[in-house]
Amino acid sequence: MKQLLVILTIILAFVATGTAAPPPRPAPSRPAPSRPAPSRPAPSRPAPSRPAPSRPAPSRTAPSRPSQPRPSQQNHSQPRQNNNAARNQHNDRNAQHSDRNAQHSQRDAQRNTQRSQRDAQRNTQRSQRDAQRNQRNTERNQRNASRNAERSHAQSRRNENRARHNSNRARHNENRSARGAYRGGRFNDRYYGEHFGRSHAIGFGGPGVWAGTPYGSPFWWGGVEFGFGPGIFWPELWGTGLGCYIEYQPGIGYVLVNPAFPDTTLPLSVNIDAQPVDEPDAQ
Repeated sequence: MKQLLVILTIILAFVATGTAAPPPRPAPSRPAPSRPAPSRPAPSRPAPSRPAPSRPAPSRTAPSRPSQPRPSQQNHSQPRQNNNAARNQHNDRNAQHSDRNAQHSQRDAQRNTQRSQRDAQRNTQRSQRDAQRNQRNTERNQRNASRNAERSHAQSRRNENRARHNSNRARHNENRSARGAYRGGRFNDRYYGEHFGRSHAIGFGGPGVWAGTPYGSPFWWGGVEFGFGPGIFWPELWGTGLGCYIEYQPGIGYVLVNPAFPDTTLPLSVNIDAQPVDEPDAQ
């Protein structure tokens, strides 16, 4: 609307300027070309003198300046106003973006704090569950270790008792064989060759010596209980008696011989009726 008023004002100013313009100037009178006069001389007449018409000076009135700014000035001020408005809008948008970013940051911080709290609580609960699980596993391992130890001990006890049972059974079987082979105060040649003589050394405290005091009387060998004669003791010079064996000497009976001391023999008595004593089971 302002632009329309400015245009109308400019048009009216131009119209007023056109009405005040001076009238058009008259064209100058040019004399007619002189024609040759006839042969008759014409009387000479003085030409009338005509005063030149006076031309009024044109009155030019100064055009009134309109109160509105010129279009050029208005065109120059309009972009400046538009730039300011655009700059203000840009600043407003930046402020809105900053506010939204601050709100986003605050929400993110709150969300991160809540997530951290949930994670911490979850980790605490997981740690408690892990500790309880580890305690249960420890208790179960202890129970299993105790059970396995008991089982191992029971198995070893069973194996030991089984070995003792087998040994006791072997002793009884050997004792029955010895009683079957003993006739007339001596063993038959087959049984004697299998258990006595130089090739069957006695190791006191080792396999075959079932019971009795080491290097003492009585002791078991070959399924039979032997004992030293009355007033007979183990000679100190024999030491541990390595290589000692039992042999039969006619007129004397069974004697203990040490190859290191061939001149010394220990007479033995045979208790064929003695029964072997079983080793008790391990508890």
